[in-house]
Amino acid sequence: MRILRVFPKQTSYTPIDKLAYYPNGMIQAPMWTLFPEFEEIHISCSFTWDKDFCRKLQEEWQAFTDKFVKLGGPAFGSAAEDFTPGLYLKPNIIFTSRGCNNNCPWCIVPKIEGKLKELPIMPGNIIQDNNFLQTSKEHQDKVFDMLQGQRRICFKGGLQADLIDEHFIRNVSKIKNHIKELWLACDTPRSIKAFTRACEKLRDAGFNRSKIKCYVLIDGNIEENEQRLQAVYDAGAMPFAQLYREYDEKKTIYSKEIEKFARSWQRPPSINAHMEKGTDFRNFRV
Repeated sequence: MRILRVFPKQTSYTPIDKLAYYPNGMIQAPMWTLFPEFEEIHISCSFTWDKDFCRKLQEEWQAFTDKFVKLGGPAFGSAAEDFTPGLYLKPNIIFTSRGCNNNCPWCIVPKIEGKLKELPIMPGNIIQDNNFLQTSKEHQDKVFDMLQGQRRICFKGGLQADLIDEHFIRNVSKIKNHIKELWLACDTPRSIKAFTRACEKLRDAGFNRSKIKCYVLIDGNIEENEQRLQAVYDAGAMPFAQLYREYDEKKTIYSKEIEKFARSWQRPPSINAHMEKGTDFRNFRV
């Protein structure tokens, strides 16, 4: 089926083929002459704060066509049981599994994708699985066989630190020269010990801070956030602060101080400069 996909905004992840459309932040009548023939229109919404805008887009587009106009995406809790490369993401960005067997209270994945299930493996260099390391060893081996032919490989979904084992280390070591980024996560103070051990394994395999990255979930507690971000850096990874947002249609409101703090921990040059000042939180208790 030929599907015209409409996105509220263009990002580094969204597709750019002839059947992908971006309204540039405005509700506007579609220009049908721009598009090849299509059978359906899908309006894809990833973030809850874009839901109102996407509802208006659906109304606008439905007024100009008798084609079916479907509204969905992660923000609307759409089921994600399978994956079609190139449909809602660029073709090189793939999922080899859906769901997660954890039940972290801050994460929406289990609620909309359910328990982990393995998918057919498609070619691509950016692995976006929500918990790749929960897949079977056989599945992981097949993914790494596919990655033998890829370059600039990224594991962007957030590798679970306490599941980084010798099997994974052997596989990433085989393609070490073609790996661009390995993203882990350190969401709570209790995660630091397992995260540090994972970084030790990756460093022993030849990876350094330029390739080991880490999502660090933070909130309004600057002191605790700072300690955990520095602990991630000291473990040999480059931290990336992610402000926790409630899964609703409005962005969680933080103070300007917190917003500025988060931005300062999202740019590697800023982080390196900050750490070189020597602020010492190494007595942080875990």
